[in-house]
Amino acid sequence: MPEPITLLLILLLGIATGFIDSTVGSGGLISVPSLIFIGLPPQIAIGTDRFGMIGQILSALVKFSRAKKINWKYVPIFTLLGFVGAIVGANILLGIEEDRFETIIGVLLFILLPLVFFKSKIGIKKRKTAKLQKGIGLTIYLFLMIFSGFFGAGVGPIMLYTVIYFLGFTIIESIATSMIPWFVLSISSLVIFANNGLIDYQKGIFLLIGMTIGGYLGAHIALQKGDVWIKRLFAVVIIVSGIKLLFF
Repeated sequence: MPEPITLLLILLLGIATGFIDSTVGSGGLISVPSLIFIGLPPQIAIGTDRFGMIGQILSALVKFSRAKKINWKYVPIFTLLGFVGAIVGANILLGIEEDRFETIIGVLLFILLPLVFFKSKIGIKKRKTAKLQKGIGLTIYLFLMIFSGFFGAGVGPIMLYTVIYFLGFTIIESIATSMIPWFVLSISSLVIFANNGLIDYQKGIFLLIGMTIGGYLGAHIALQKGDVWIKRLFAVVIIVSGIKLLFF
């Protein structure tokens, strides 16, 4: 495939990925396999995807911040957990096979699915939760951040639902508040990826431009459509993500 066409496809891939990441997460399930199909080795595909994600996060963060959807009370603890997860997870990536984690995440997504359908109020209205429940949620959040440090694809919906269920966030508030920790995780892990030559910068620039556009559009649609619409899309993404991770 001619290089200009490849770079155009990566740009369009970035737009699609950024849109999904800014609404329900799991954009990496599209971008990472696509980058591998284009010809990047798996570890470099993950590193390059993480590079492009910087644009998506920043553009979506601007949109969500202006709409006052970020719960700033939880930003410091989420950010700390994101930093720890990034350092631990990115180092794991340097010497691990990912197939087993695809299976684990796929199973967890299908376990999560009934909760999405049968807990109709969760994610639509803010709720108060007990201290023990919050503590459990933050512990799970840390482990998910470690997963995300080396294998982000598919983890997004589980992380969002953890924040919704254990901390009482609405789904849009969960997405918006997670942007800053994701940014810290991405920057922290990028340093490790870059030091080990795991980023294709030529393709990464086009991916970053696309994900910047897609991230802003996704955040705009999420705010425009509201929590109920996003929750329906969330359920669809969980089903598709689970099937992809387990069977393809």
